[in-house]
Amino acid sequence: MINKPTVERALPDAAIDVISRMQRAEDLLSPAETRVAAAVRQDYDAAMRLTIAELASRAGVSQPTVTRFARSLGCASFNDFKISLATTLAVASAYLNSDRVFEDDVGQLAKRVMQRAANAVRDCLEQLDTVAVGQAINAMAAARRIDIYGQGGGSAVMAEDSKLRLFRLGIPVAAYTDGHQQRMSAATLQPGDVVFAISNSGRSKAVVEAAKIAASFGATTIGLTRPDTPLASAVAITIPIVIAEDDDVLAPTPSRYAHMAVIDTLATGVANRLGEHGRQALRRVRYTLSTIGIAIPTPSTDPALVMDAMGDRE
Repeated sequence: MINKPTVERALPDAAIDVISRMQRAEDLLSPAETRVAAAVRQDYDAAMRLTIAELASRAGVSQPTVTRFARSLGCASFNDFKISLATTLAVASAYLNSDRVFEDDVGQLAKRVMQRAANAVRDCLEQLDTVAVGQAINAMAAARRIDIYGQGGGSAVMAEDSKLRLFRLGIPVAAYTDGHQQRMSAATLQPGDVVFAISNSGRSKAVVEAAKIAASFGATTIGLTRPDTPLASAVAITIPIVIAEDDDVLAPTPSRYAHMAVIDTLATGVANRLGEHGRQALRRVRYTLSTIGIAIPTPSTDPALVMDAMGDRE
């Protein structure tokens, strides 16, 4: 029988803390072990105090499955896992918990959703490939044109958000969420253009094919996706992100928060690379928004009157 590799062996550069290992081990865990991970994530503090039988009951699995889960994370036993979890919580409590106590249902809901978002961003930061992000920033800042592809509820929204973050910098940017339009867009690209493809699964056939078409015409292709996926293999620059999802179908997926954080990092990095050009573009955008509802001055208009009009709006 071949033993399944632990996270330590499969990911030699994995972060030491057990929560990061658990997040990055999603593809290594069996379906039953994934249920254990989801039960732990629901309440880290409670998981630290539960017996192996209690955690198995919460996850709907057997006690040996809990033991296998702990060993998959590089822990010798379930007790070793709890010790590692306690150490992580003690060091990183500022990132994983809030001191505020809510008595009302809405407050408890807000705490659960916002801590979930904070944990996803934290896990994203710990695994971020800064070399790949730097390459993506350089390519975007030098681009003649950027076309962004994403399909499905989450990735389509991220594509539109990326467009809004980048076009304000004065770069020609378009976002496409339809597979046919993605292929048509890709066929019009050339060297000096950039494709930014977003897919949490990395298996969106239309996005993968469009990225390949764009690359065949000389465009630089960037993918925000999981490693070892068709999209990761299709693009020149991969920003690999693995964020474990959970069973709460009513809440936004954790990967959404991680992707938003990466997109904001890219946009900020591009703005910094563009320097004065980016600042001037942002200034013009802000000015046009600030003058909504007032007369746009002609060159002969007294600047003092313009300032007064803008001041009145404030």
